[in-house]
Amino acid sequence: MRHSRIIHLFFVFLVVLYRDGMSQPSTDSYPSRQLLLRDEGLSKLNYIDLAHPERNYYVSVPAGRDLQLIGQGHVMLGTGKGYEERDIKTGAKVAELTTFDGTIAARRLRNGNTMLVGLNWQEKKGIVLIELDRSLTLKRIINYPDFNYVRLIRETVDGNFLITSNDRVFEGKPDGSIVWQAQLAKQAKAQHAWQAQRLGNGYTLVSGGYSANFQRFDQKGMLVDSVSGPPVVHPDFFAGFQILANGNWVVANWQGHGPGHGGSGTQVLEYTPAGKLVWSWKQDPSQQSSIQGVLVLDGLDINRLHVEDAQGRLVPH
Repeated sequence: MRHSRIIHLFFVFLVVLYRDGMSQPSTDSYPSRQLLLRDEGLSKLNYIDLAHPERNYYVSVPAGRDLQLIGQGHVMLGTGKGYEERDIKTGAKVAELTTFDGTIAARRLRNGNTMLVGLNWQEKKGIVLIELDRSLTLKRIINYPDFNYVRLIRETVDGNFLITSNDRVFEGKPDGSIVWQAQLAKQAKAQHAWQAQRLGNGYTLVSGGYSANFQRFDQKGMLVDSVSGPPVVHPDFFAGFQILANGNWVVANWQGHGPGHGGSGTQVLEYTPAGKLVWSWKQDPSQQSSIQGVLVLDGLDINRLHVEDAQGRLVPH
């Protein structure tokens, strides 16, 4: 009898283990959620309305990185020559900048100016940031010459910049000095770390690219913990992310360059800061390939510029 009870308890344990390791949350948690997605694989901007799929669109855009709500119902996309601005509801192009060939990413700053990001660019070595005002007049150039790779930037509330550089992330001042940096863990191959965000407790959250996880670092640049999984979502490359008003993290789980990846993995994931996967959204392989950027629009005012606050949350400015 006791032997049978032990076998039963062991079986229950295995069921729980399988459930926690192999299941993923349903999209039903947010039946009315609205998403803006950047599909790198097909080079498209997607608008997804879970409650009204008839409003969805999938429009072609130039290759590039990052997306940001910039007000007036527009989203800005970094391109290889500058940026495009698109109408959020229709996907129509409303403005563009195409004279800065070699742009890697673009970001609208709190002062309303636009920062373009490049590498070995504008006659300077290393990471180069150029700031343009509303009339596209050059206001300043910031140079971090000791780095040979760059992806996204985020302006801190102090006016510094958090920048990802392959297996490193650093905070740079406008004068070109470095005030903080960290080395990513899990170095099986080049990480191509994507985005960094400063949190309210002073930690820095990084989407680790090919490490396929979030990595959290303290004020001294030491790794605190990491978040990923479960295996069923096929973590491959953690790219653009957003910190929601409730503190959760929504990240794009990119699956590879070019078309044909729409059946791979679950490409939009939401985690709590404790590392629990609480929501996920499975892409449509007939419409999408590999999602690189995500914005959850619920609760946001698309008529205002959005930046990150002192807690790292995306908020209107």
